[in-house]
Amino acid sequence: MQPLPCLGEGNYFRSAEVSLGVVCLAPYDLEVERAVREVVALGAKKVMIQAPDGLKQYLGGLCESLEAAGVSPLLSTEPCYGGCDVADGAPVGADAIIHIGHFKFGGRPDPLPTVYITARHLGGDRDLPAKAARAMKARGFRMVGIVSNAQHIHLIGEFREALAAEGLEGVVDGETGGLVLGCRVGAATAVEGAVDALVFIGGGDFHALGVALACEKEVFIADPYRGEIRETVQMKRRALAKRWWLIAEAAKAKTFGVVIVTKPRQMDLATAERLSSDLRRRGKVCFLLAGSDVSWDRLVGFAFIDAFIVVGCPRIATDNQECFSKPVLNAGEALEVIKRL
Repeated sequence: MQPLPCLGEGNYFRSAEVSLGVVCLAPYDLEVERAVREVVALGAKKVMIQAPDGLKQYLGGLCESLEAAGVSPLLSTEPCYGGCDVADGAPVGADAIIHIGHFKFGGRPDPLPTVYITARHLGGDRDLPAKAARAMKARGFRMVGIVSNAQHIHLIGEFREALAAEGLEGVVDGETGGLVLGCRVGAATAVEGAVDALVFIGGGDFHALGVALACEKEVFIADPYRGEIRETVQMKRRALAKRWWLIAEAAKAKTFGVVIVTKPRQMDLATAERLSSDLRRRGKVCFLLAGSDVSWDRLVGFAFIDAFIVVGCPRIATDNQECFSKPVLNAGEALEVIKRL
């Protein structure tokens, strides 16, 4: 099946941060000293702290350290999906942002001076690189591409060494250093032609599925949290079958809603307008919608629309379809629909 057109047991060594009687046990390096130092150097008096939901529980110590330095912290309750999703704290009086869990995304300027903390994972299975190398050798692979998310990119060197110890070669894209995002997997596609398979270092399926959907070579997950190596073949097959079915269903639609995601680093008005024009030229009725939060709760009220196209993060459509009662596509998939009209 062709790729889409767009796109154990762990030993955790927790760092304890104690201040004002509060203990914060975090299996991630929040670089508290650096964060405070850089915020103070910016001359900030109030800083908004933004983190993915899974990291919010570890922010107490950082807040107290900022207060001790004379900076007022303000915790964002909003979800945080990536470096494309930096908060704007200006409306609540913040003069800087601490963005946790991601690297800086793209070339657009930050809404406020922003300190990026990648939250490097501190624990995991120390034997994981060797497990991965043995698994790749057992399958007869010789050249293995290595990619990772922000929390585990520091492990890439260890994986290359483990592969070399088994007589294999680990291949890492020089431009990206092996870093993949949910929507940007160039670190994988850049080396795919030179390898027999790819290994993604990280937990969960989100990033690995993005790599698998973009690549024809087999992708494996080296999971530091579960201490295991697992395949993505079945997950990829199910996802591709679902997406191509939705593309076929969307081609039957008479009315389309093209949703412009208004988050500054996702907004692409030109693409939305171009898709809308292409659909109208093919006899479809098309409406432009705009909003920062794209969910079925936000779309369900538009009962007169048969299918939606999200112009913004491509993963909104692919990762949330079970929540949608109508076809919801990303911009790349919309082009496939247009080809069929």
